[in-house]
Amino acid sequence: MKPVFCFIDDTSFELANFEENALAAFARVEFVLASSFAEARTLLRGRLPLCFLLDIYGLDPEGRSDSAALRPPEPAALAAALGQAGPLESLYEGLTPGGEGANAFLRRLYARVEGWQRAFQLAAGGLGQSRAYGLYNLARVREHYPWAAALGYSRKALYADAAAFCLAGADGVMQKPQGADEPAIARATLAEAPALVRAAYAAVERRLAAMASQLAARLCREGTSLVLAEALEDGVRHLALAGPREEPGCGLAEACRALEAFRYEDLDLPSPDLGLVLNLRQWLNSIEGAP
Repeated sequence: MKPVFCFIDDTSFELANFEENALAAFARVEFVLASSFAEARTLLRGRLPLCFLLDIYGLDPEGRSDSAALRPPEPAALAAALGQAGPLESLYEGLTPGGEGANAFLRRLYARVEGWQRAFQLAAGGLGQSRAYGLYNLARVREHYPWAAALGYSRKALYADAAAFCLAGADGVMQKPQGADEPAIARATLAEAPALVRAAYAAVERRLAAMASQLAARLCREGTSLVLAEALEDGVRHLALAGPREEPGCGLAEACRALEAFRYEDLDLPSPDLGLVLNLRQWLNSIEGAP
């Protein structure tokens, strides 16, 4: 069986666009597409996922917004959030040549960007959209599948949203492909899918490497299973991020077999540790079977 990834997004367009234009690039994995974490768990049917792509902006999953009261801001409120920007010529007034002048120009320009960000946040809040959606799903991922990589995948998230997401434990944030309309977004998604695959696979390997190495060190320290600790460390060495192998295979098949040789029920591993080991084994098998 292939490793399982999940994409959680509360917009049907985004799920359909991903399925039509990005899914084929993830040749080594199977995807579950869902609008909520609860739906993803149902669709997983007990399988252990290895990666989550999480939309950041969405309706509060805990239902703290009154849907009847959700509406865009009034034009006057939007104008107040944007502020009095003045003509474009004012950006250039009194600038001195050189680095200081360049920095002053960029500060002025960013002040205008910041106004649009305030307006966006005002509008998003009025429509019940916020990063609470993504943060809620991220917390559930960390609670139920701590070994799984979790990447924010958003078109609307601002810098502060991305920072909050990473501080909450995400493995990174990717921007959804942009476009002026839905066909343009579809074309951009198709073109950028290979880069998304590389980022997601790299996030999986970074998390597997870090957590498997920590588990191996703990097993050695506790004397629980030195043989499993050695198999884990060998598996980590064969992850693709460790660098190109000199020969095809180059011990990868042996590393997979070593992890398959254990009767894990006899080791009495906690569920998170068992999930980690089983997913490392599955991921290594997917590397070995990749063309």
